[in-house]
Amino acid sequence: MADNDPDRRKFLKVATCALGGGVGLVAAVPVVRFVLDPAGKTTVSTPSEPLDLGNVDRFRVGAPPRRVEVIAPLVKDGWTSARDVVLGAAWIRRIEPTKIEAFSAVCPHLGCAIGWEGKDFLCPCHDSRFSVTGEKTTGPSERGLDPLPVQIKDGRLQLTWVRYKTGSSSREPV
Repeated sequence: MADNDPDRRKFLKVATCALGGGVGLVAAVPVVRFVLDPAGKTTVSTPSEPLDLGNVDRFRVGAPPRRVEVIAPLVKDGWTSARDVVLGAAWIRRIEPTKIEAFSAVCPHLGCAIGWEGKDFLCPCHDSRFSVTGEKTTGPSERGLDPLPVQIKDGRLQLTWVRYKTGSSSREPV
């Protein structure tokens, strides 16, 4: 057999390419996994269970709504975790000793902060107004204030934080 046999050269060429391609593939798999891995996962996690807002007696029956910051004890993302993160704010109103309602302090129009102005809620950005029950009375907002689930458990007020899409008439969680 001669060293310049065309079949042998072809075999060596194919074998070298296959070996190189295999090594390249082995090296590429972890890189591809690293890039694509977060795509199918939730990278930021906020609490989905009710958050404790304190003793229910701090909210008096018949008093004006009270703004309370909603603080998550722990929020994690793909790299870090943070404690006591402010998720937003809620307006709490105690109607009866066992009946409390809560509204998100985020305007459903464009996400501005809602304030209380004597007898109704007001969005200072575009002058949307909402009644004490959260219904839209005037302004460009397409819907009323977004309600937040609350419950009283062992004398403590617990609220489940929900963030809603802004700018639409339908109430959809984000």
